[in-house]
Amino acid sequence: MTNPATILIAVDADEGAKRATLAAASLFPDARFRFAHVARPVPLTPPGAYGPAGVAPVGVAAVDDLDPAKTKESARAVAAQAANDCGRPDATAVGLIGEPADALIEEAVSCGAVAIVVSAHDRGWVERLFHHSVRDDIERLSPIPVVVAPDPS
Repeated sequence: MTNPATILIAVDADEGAKRATLAAASLFPDARFRFAHVARPVPLTPPGAYGPAGVAPVGVAAVDDLDPAKTKESARAVAAQAANDCGRPDATAVGLIGEPADALIEEAVSCGAVAIVVSAHDRGWVERLFHHSVRDDIERLSPIPVVVAPDPS
């Protein structure tokens, strides 16, 4: 008996995770699913960079608060939610830290995945101009096949 193939499903905290999961389930019904979410590294900032009060702007973690284990666990929780929502008992979840495309490709290669499934985000030209597409990087850099679940809109 052969082991089922592993499919890496890249998820973020939006509806794209559901689209990616549905695409993976329809294309690879007998595969093992491995859900992964990547936390981006916070740029290091010198002490006192936020002024005399030392308060970081909303959404930016102060350097002293950075804890890779907590960050990785937080990312794993996002992946675990998607894994739980898929209803497959063999699904696993991993949290990664780094640049998303690089981290997802490295994870896919290291776990022996036969494909990476990602969702497309419908973005206008202005948003594409200012926001980098992780999906584009994965498609361009991945040594293994990439499946893109389209945005229904």
